[in-house]
This record gives sequence, C-alpha cells and structure tokens, in this order.
Amino acid sequence: MARLVVYARSSFCPDVWRWQRWVLQHEIEFTELDIDVDPASYARVIEWTGHESVPTLVIAPDDGFEPVEAPSPLPGRSPRGVDRGTMLTEPNPGQVEAFLDRWGIAYAKAEQERAPAGEDRRWWQRG
Repeated sequence: MARLVVYARSSFCPDVWRWQRWVLQHEIEFTELDIDVDPASYARVIEWTGHESVPTLVIAPDDGFEPVEAPSPLPGRSPRGVDRGTMLTEPNPGQVEAFLDRWGIAYAKAEQERAPAGEDRRWWQRG
C-alpha cells in the first residue's frame, strides 16, 4: 500500500497556499510534514529538489516518509511542476489529480460552484 506525504511549510508560500486551496475543495487523507520546524524534512526536500521547494507531494509506504520508488531525475534546475513518478513538486492544480489517480490515492472530486452572474471575481479583486 502507499500513502500521500506532503512536505510543506508553515511560513507563507504561494504554492503551499494553492495546495491548501485544492485540499479544501477535495477531501483527501495525507500526512503533512513542515520543513520550517522539522530539520529532517527540510533536508529531504533540499536533497530531492535542490531548493526549499514546497509543496512536494510524495507517494510513500504506509509506514514511511520517503518515496516508494526513487523519483526520476530532474530534467533541469527547477523542480516546479515536474512529475517525477513518485514525487510531484510545486504542482499546478491540474497536475494533482492525475498524479493521485495514477497511484490510486483516493480523494473526493470537487463540486463546481459558480458565482452568480456579475459575481465571478478572483480573490485578489476587490469591490
């Protein structure tokens, strides 16, 4: 069996914020490790990505935090949005479902909620 382990941080990060928003729209079970307070988690993320790249989603064994299989090598310097088989770092929301589906990680599909006409505003728009 495998489970989802997410390496994140408690200090503000726009990519972690996007992940948290995705989680609010999809019921999912996962284990989260905070690289800001756990030195071992911080060291793992640096080793895997070369950066403080979070969130890093990892398919791990039920009793562990490391990937069930070694992730594919990074194709370049940045791990952003790179699906490495057992690891997905700084994903965009569209990548998360395919990654989880491939590994059989259960999650609830989001219900599409539409704002009434004239109220379709992004969070950064005011007034």
